[in-house]
Amino acid sequence: MGKPLQRQRLPRVVGEVGLDLLNDARRARPRITDPGDAEGLHDFRVALRRLRAWLQAYRGQPGIAFPKSLRRELRDLARATNRARDGEVMLAWLGQTLPALPAAERGAGEWWRQRLELDVAEAYESASLAVETHFPGLDARLQSRLDKLRTRKKGRAPSFGEASAVALSALRERLVAEVEAVGSVEDAESLHRPRITGKRIRYLLRPWRKASLRCRRAERAMKAFQDAFGVLHDDLVRESAMRDMALAQASGELEARFVEVARGGTPRASAPRHLRGFMGLVRENRRRLLAHYEIAVGVEGAGGIEALSMRLEAACAAMREISS
Repeated sequence: MGKPLQRQRLPRVVGEVGLDLLNDARRARPRITDPGDAEGLHDFRVALRRLRAWLQAYRGQPGIAFPKSLRRELRDLARATNRARDGEVMLAWLGQTLPALPAAERGAGEWWRQRLELDVAEAYESASLAVETHFPGLDARLQSRLDKLRTRKKGRAPSFGEASAVALSALRERLVAEVEAVGSVEDAESLHRPRITGKRIRYLLRPWRKASLRCRRAERAMKAFQDAFGVLHDDLVRESAMRDMALAQASGELEARFVEVARGGTPRASAPRHLRGFMGLVRENRRRLLAHYEIAVGVEGAGGIEALSMRLEAACAAMREISS
C-alpha cells in the first residue's frame, strides 16, 4: 500500500493536485462559449484561481521551483475575464431584482440592463479571445512544470503534511492581521483583503477534508467566513456600479439637452430622467450592505476571528500529527 497523501513528498503532491486543477480549467474552457452554460466562465476562472493559490501556498518550500512568470500569467488570464464575469453576475442580479422594484427603480434598472447586455456581449468576445490566445501555451508550460514536480525524486523536500502546516500557519497569521485592520463599512479595501486570504486558506484546506476531521471543520468555518465577506463584497461592487451608471445616464442626458438648446430648442432644467430611480437603487443596496456588514463583522466573520484562528491552529496541528 502506498503512503497516505499527507506523508508523500511535497513536490509529488503539489504536482498531482496542480494537474487536477489544470484539468478542471481544461474541462471548463469549451463551456465558456456555450450559450446554454451560464457557469462555464465562472468554473474556468475558479480553476485558474485555485491553481494559482495552490502554487502560491507552497512557493519557496524546499523542492518547489515554479517560475513566478507562470503564476503571473495565470493571474493575467483570470483578470482578462473579469469584466465578462462581473457583468454576467450583475445581469443575473438585475434579472432577479427588477420585477419587484417600484416603477422609478425599475426604469433605472431597465436602462442599466439594456446597456449592460451589450457590454457583457462585448466583454465575452474579449474574454474568449484572451482564453483562446493565451491558454493553450500556458496550459502546455504548466503541464510540463507540474509533471516535473510530480516525478521529482532527488533533492531534499518536506512531507506534504509539514509543508501544509507551515503554509496554513502563515495564512492564518495574515488573516488575523487583516481582520484586525478592518476599518468601517466605507473602507472597501480593508474589507476586501480578508475575503481573498480566506479563499486562499479554503483552497489549501480542500485536499485535507477527507484526511482530518479538524481540517474539515476548519474548512467549513472558513466557508462561512468567506461567504459573509463575499456577500458584502458583492454589495460594495453593486453600489459603485450603480453610482457610475447614474452619473453616465445623467451626463448623457444633460449633454443631449445642451446640444438641443444650442440648436434652438427649449431649455429644460429638470432632474435627469432616471436620477430618482438610481437613488432608490443605491438607498436599498446600502440598506442591504449595512446588514451584511454587521454579519461580516459578527460571529460568522471578523467578530469570530479568535475562534476561527483556533480552528486553523488545530488544523495545523492535525497536519503535523498525520505527517509524523
